[in-house]
Amino acid sequence: MAALLILAGCSRTPPDTPSQSEHAMTLDQRVSGYAGTPADWRRFLDCWSREVGQARSAGPEPLVATVALAPDDGALERTIEERQRALGVALPRSYLDFIRAQRPQADWRTIAHGAGFLSLGAVDTVARLDPEGLALAQAQPLHADDGQYFVYGIDQDSATTRSRYLQDALVVGKYGDSLYEQIVLFPQVRTRDGEMEAALLGWAGTFRATSFAELMRQLHYLDLGRSDQLPPYAQDRLRGTCADAMPMREVWWK
Repeated sequence: MAALLILAGCSRTPPDTPSQSEHAMTLDQRVSGYAGTPADWRRFLDCWSREVGQARSAGPEPLVATVALAPDDGALERTIEERQRALGVALPRSYLDFIRAQRPQADWRTIAHGAGFLSLGAVDTVARLDPEGLALAQAQPLHADDGQYFVYGIDQDSATTRSRYLQDALVVGKYGDSLYEQIVLFPQVRTRDGEMEAALLGWAGTFRATSFAELMRQLHYLDLGRSDQLPPYAQDRLRGTCADAMPMREVWWK
């Protein structure tokens, strides 16, 4: 969360100042690219887990692991409906397909100073899970205009952010040991096909993706140790990796 206090490269637009890019294409005018299913998620996550095991014999635990799923009698779908009602939002399909494929079990206390994914029942807003971090971020609010904000892929500037989105951002997991290294969904930003913008928060800036699926394709590359830099990674760089197991269509970002 402290990353959102970094000011370099991030513009502040005064409340009464018109956007410099009034005609910028916002994410709700774009498709997310997600074309997967729970079965695709299983293949992707199994590949990820297997490759991490081959790449390192020691060090941090992998973010994902192959799990044996018991037959579901409909309880998961009921849990999904109940949690969406409690949160007051319709969760995006790519995230729900992940939940159907993996069914993570962690709570916030377990991963607050570690890495992993929250169980669906533990998913909640930044305001509830990390109020101190939210207060720090809101102490010096930042607002990137449309032309700066709605940029994805390798052309994205990691310093661009909108502090006001953090209040209702949904924390679904963490990718590092530090409290601020959160994996979040922004309900305020959706694609034309209903996906939520997903993001990695970090000291060096924020990486935002068009969907939870795209964020996970990028995150798997980082988890395998193929880069010491946070995403984004070019689509060409992901080809030939486990990311191929996650179907994407009409990808319009580099």
